[in-house]
This record gives sequence, C-alpha cells and structure tokens, in this order.
Amino acid sequence: MKDTFRFMITKEAYIETVKSAEFLQGKLREFREPDGKVIYEVQVDAELIQNMKVFEKAGFIKPIKEELREVESIEDLFPLTKKVEIVQGGPLYMRVYLGDHILTFNENQLLTPTMLRKYLLRLGKILRIKQKDWDELLQYWLDIAEKVDEVSEEGEIEEKFLNYIRECRIVKEVEQAILPYTILLKDDEFFISTDTVAEKLGVSKRKLRSILSDYIIGSSVQFRSHGRRYRFWKLSGKCVCEIDVKKQLEEEEVEEVEEAGEEVEEEATEEGEEERDEREKDDERTEEVWEEAD
Repeated sequence: MKDTFRFMITKEAYIETVKSAEFLQGKLREFREPDGKVIYEVQVDAELIQNMKVFEKAGFIKPIKEELREVESIEDLFPLTKKVEIVQGGPLYMRVYLGDHILTFNENQLLTPTMLRKYLLRLGKILRIKQKDWDELLQYWLDIAEKVDEVSEEGEIEEKFLNYIRECRIVKEVEQAILPYTILLKDDEFFISTDTVAEKLGVSKRKLRSILSDYIIGSSVQFRSHGRRYRFWKLSGKCVCEIDVKKQLEEEEVEEVEEAGEEVEEEATEEGEEERDEREKDDERTEEVWEEAD
C-alpha cells in the first residue's frame, strides 16, 4: 500500500532538478495554496521514499508534516492548515482544521499563541512561538477563512453566562454570594461563586473557565464563611459592564436608609407605647389612692 508524501521545494533553483527526477516522472502532482506557495504530492512506496529522503538531506525539499505532533516550527502549520472558518452569529470564533484536528479559538485567544501552544502540549509537543510568527500565521488564517453563520456551543454558553450576570444582584457577604444570581463585592472587586454559576448553567467549571477567558481573571480564589471555604472567580471589567453596578449600589443605600428609618420608627413606636402604658398605670394608681381616701 502506498502512502502520500507531500513536500515543498525549498528554492526556485531546485524546482527543475526535482521535477525532472526520473523516479518522479508521471507521479508528481502540484497544488497552489491561497498564499501562492506550491505544494507537491506523490504516492510513495519504500523505494521512492528513500529517494525523497535523499532530496531532503540535500536541502532540495522540505516534507510537509501531516500530524500536529510532528511540527517542528510554526512554518509547518501553514501547509498543515486544511480549512479555516470564522463563525458568525454571536461572539467571534475561529475554527481551524489542522491535519486531523479541529482547533477552536475565541477572539481573545487569537491575540496570542498561548492557546495553540496548549493544544500542542496536549499532543505531547512543546513549540516556542514568537508573537511576530504568530501574527503572520493568524493573518494567513484570516486571509483564507470562510465565514460561517451559526451559533457555536461556546457562543451559546457565553450568551447564557452574560444573561445570568445581567440578572445578578450585588451582595457584600460571602454567605449571600453563594446563592444563585448574586455577585460578591469585596475590596472594590467583583467575584462570582464557581459552584453556583456552573450548576445554574449546567456546564462544568473547567469548560466554563476555558470559554469565559474574556470575563474571568486568573484562577479561582477562596473566601471563608462560617468555617467553610468557598471558591469564586474574579470578574473582569468587561463582565461587570453587563450590570449597572452604580444603580444597584444606590438602590441598596436607599434600602438601608429606609430600613434604618423603619427601625427608628419602630423604636419610637415601642417607646411611645411604653410611655402610654406607664401613664395608664400611674393613672390607675392615682385613682386607687383617691378611692382609699374617700
């Protein structure tokens, strides 16, 4: 059984040498990529692959990596890219088909190579990527991308989260913040219970943290209440913008003033009732004294 061997010719000066090789006659196919690069393909057996390795050692050709785990530089990702889709209909997402893998990036993850390096790490490959090289690869993906109208699973989860946030009220005590639809205000920063929001949205905490990288800052933190520890995510400014914090705090202040007023009124009422009871008792005592005198 023959395998497909794909490669690029490293220099224009070598094109004629490679294409005129006797063992490649009638077997070589070529394809032009959107960026203008020419990819060559040939069906190889054990003997032909040895001949191709001679060309490779001589520096005439560069084999195209067929698996993500085989990549040695970011340049290997260009020919490995089969298709790119930009998912519309919600938050921006890019879906990249690299070899047999499908990688998904949200808008924030597209700004740096961090997410790509994480994908490769899971495949057992460590690849250092400079920001300049990443920008070049990203621009290539953007240039060849097809626009697709659909709401991705990630987009749906993000929208559900934002809808949840819009319905939340601001609280200042940890025991209140572990309840649904609450956000903890602590030291001028905002936090949300990891367990509570994951349960309400029906999504695992690990998946939520990955999808909501635009709205969550860093790892979870712990706060103690009544001897127990609870985990919270710190919310980003982008997330807090979804709620009218100022209005909520003003309403809370009004409620506190009203409650204080009601307490004062209740205390005054109780004091007035006590004074009236005392006067009635004094009047009864006076009447008893007059009756005895008579």
